[in-house]
Amino acid sequence: MKTVRWAVATAVAAGLLAACGSGGTAGESGSDGSSPEVSASPKPSVKAPEGFDTSKGWHTSLDWLPKEDSEVASRPPVGSAPKAGIVAFLQRKGEGYVVEARDAATGELRWSSREWQPPAPTDSGKTGAKPQPAPQLLVVDEDGREYVALWAYGKNETASGDASGDAPGEGASDEKPGAFSLVFYPADSAGKEVAPAPAVTVPADANSGLEVHDGGNGVVVRWTPSWAVGQDSATIDISDNRVQTYKDEEVELPPVCENKGWDSCRGKVAGLSPDGPLVEESTGGFGVGGAWLSRDAIPPGTTQYKAEDEGRVWQILGDHVVSSWSTPKGAAGWGATPVMAVHDLKSGKLTMSTVCDTGAGPQNVPFQPALSPNGRYAVAGTLALDFEQDKAHCLVEDDDRSPGMSDDDRGVHLVSVGDDGIAYGYRNDDAVSANVPVAVPLDTGKIQALPEGTEIPFVSLPDVGGFALPADGPGRQFVFHPRR
Repeated sequence: MKTVRWAVATAVAAGLLAACGSGGTAGESGSDGSSPEVSASPKPSVKAPEGFDTSKGWHTSLDWLPKEDSEVASRPPVGSAPKAGIVAFLQRKGEGYVVEARDAATGELRWSSREWQPPAPTDSGKTGAKPQPAPQLLVVDEDGREYVALWAYGKNETASGDASGDAPGEGASDEKPGAFSLVFYPADSAGKEVAPAPAVTVPADANSGLEVHDGGNGVVVRWTPSWAVGQDSATIDISDNRVQTYKDEEVELPPVCENKGWDSCRGKVAGLSPDGPLVEESTGGFGVGGAWLSRDAIPPGTTQYKAEDEGRVWQILGDHVVSSWSTPKGAAGWGATPVMAVHDLKSGKLTMSTVCDTGAGPQNVPFQPALSPNGRYAVAGTLALDFEQDKAHCLVEDDDRSPGMSDDDRGVHLVSVGDDGIAYGYRNDDAVSANVPVAVPLDTGKIQALPEGTEIPFVSLPDVGGFALPADGPGRQFVFHPRR
């Protein structure tokens, strides 16, 4: 099962290179491989849900992150690999970065990577240029093996003649000024100075829309070229160190695209199935060429028989495609709450659907789709899914609103879910003008408010829960408590 566990949010990443220094004690300890400060009673005080034992655990920190003033902090550069049993942290070392992988149960250092230098900014030296975003971290699973990935966008060092040693994308011009630089580390590595396997360069003249995510059976990269409306895309086969690029105007989904040149014969690669790329057409509809099409598995309650309403890919969660479909209310569904559907990535079979406004809930909570470690459950915004029972919960109700509360503030915004089927998130409470922590058992879908001041886990692993806390100044603290 292919799984994205945690990624660095753009809100955290933007401008970090200009804000961060050489790191504090935690960053320095990570760079030389020494153990973190681990104790039976971690110094940071955490009021955790009752399912976690706060008398035990371990903690560490990322001192190079800038200070945040928001009530709910943005997602940190931390990722979990449940099969390997590690939590990976992105640490600063000089002008570069290292991955520090620690045992999820004990905090013991399992391995640390060789220092990695992200590419130079594409606008380096220009007056008033924006600082380049910091590298981002995610954990992906390809063919049953987990990898810790780092990526950044910047100057195409291959085109400039610099020796990068990276594998460029097939069909892409190495002369493009910008490029994605990615490195992958097996999550089950051991020792210090672990080298990436592989390192990849994807040349891309990007204007915006920089994305790297798990496509279900490999990694998908997407970007918006300069002066373009659509997105170009690329796929990365990690184990084979192979990259394939796709231009927006050249991506087609047979047999939908019988008339070449139509706008309907444009699209992007949204994921990777065992039978080939999952293609999303620009006017709506998606599928895997020669295997299945979304128009053959339309969820009930949708506006049908219109190409623009044949669904759009929203998220890839493990071996599942979560899509959004228009409903009859309003002109072509505009202003209506969409139908969210789940298809099997390999077969295209429709497994469940529900009407849901996934953008509802507290607006200052970072959006972070998450799978349970065993892959049975998933959460994304107000949507919660049980793939074993084919059950979907939409945690928004018409009467779920206090007087004066806007439509966007209704519902619960979920951020994590464990193998026990308990999801955690926040609900807006207009009475106290704050977000209230909640737990949602997915066997019932009933929202349970937690005591005031309860911290919720940003990651929910089989044996521990991870809690992110603000530091006294720049940086973030991370506490991991075992389950009772």
